[in-house]
Amino acid sequence: MKKIKTVLLLVASISVVSCIFIGGCIDDIPYTPEDHSVVIEGKEAVYSTITDAINNAVNNDTILVGAGLYNESLIINKSITLVGDGKETTIISGNLTGDVIYVSVDYVTITGFTIQNAGNQSPPGVDAGIDIRSSYNTISDNNIISNGLYGLYLYIASKNNTITHNTISDNNYGICLENASKNNISSNTVSSSTTYGIYIKSRSNNNLISNNVVTDNDLGTRIKSSSGNTVSGNLFANNQRGLYFCCGATGNIAFSNSLINNSQWNASDNLNNQWDDGTYGNYWGDYTGPDTNGDGIGDAPYYISEGKSVDRYPLMESPEI
Repeated sequence: MKKIKTVLLLVASISVVSCIFIGGCIDDIPYTPEDHSVVIEGKEAVYSTITDAINNAVNNDTILVGAGLYNESLIINKSITLVGDGKETTIISGNLTGDVIYVSVDYVTITGFTIQNAGNQSPPGVDAGIDIRSSYNTISDNNIISNGLYGLYLYIASKNNTITHNTISDNNYGICLENASKNNISSNTVSSSTTYGIYIKSRSNNNLISNNVVTDNDLGTRIKSSSGNTVSGNLFANNQRGLYFCCGATGNIAFSNSLINNSQWNASDNLNNQWDDGTYGNYWGDYTGPDTNGDGIGDAPYYISEGKSVDRYPLMESPEI
């Protein structure tokens, strides 16, 4: 990791200079730059575990994590930035019990990791690759894979979090929001979830779900007992079921999405949520209506599977994601 190696080289150089001027070095440089090293940016100490670095950090510190496999579970209780050397090479692996990363404070950033092997406990306890119980956090550019229950879980009072550009796969639930509002879930790839790719439930209101690729899940996205959510610009493809509003989910809007080749149905909604923004609806792989004036909007509406909701302006071509 270039940034870590630069820091380590600087620390080593300082040690050599100190030896020259105080005339007393017994050994050579006490460590050499290598991967699987953890440093706090701007500080001299080098740690072998991420937990040790967190314990020695203060608010607003940045922790730089070298490539390697870290078999540990993290509790982040300080407002820090955690940066991995790269999501393909910097792996945080739990022990198949509990959370891999638990975030209890606001203003935490996590980027550049593979996060895997959380437990499989369901409520009252919840096990997740990343378990967030706070606000204003950013989770970006990670692989969140092979976690028993949840890949990413946002719980009570978690708001204004940004979840973006992550690959989330092979979990029971990919992303779950429970009583968590005003979050931005955008530009993620969510696949191969055994239950739901994205699950918004229990008064999780006013979230933005945009530009995600949601494929090969049992159910792509389910929104339950929540309102004011915007679902826009997503691809729901090759799931068993695509996009589902149910169980008191009202006042939500879905537009400019592509719903293609979902084997049981592309969408289901018997609660009269809005399926267009007044100008643009969604692209439906099974829509067969005409477009006589060539404006890219189907002339006939598309009725959602339950029959009570309707896309008044179905798109003739799939929008770019």
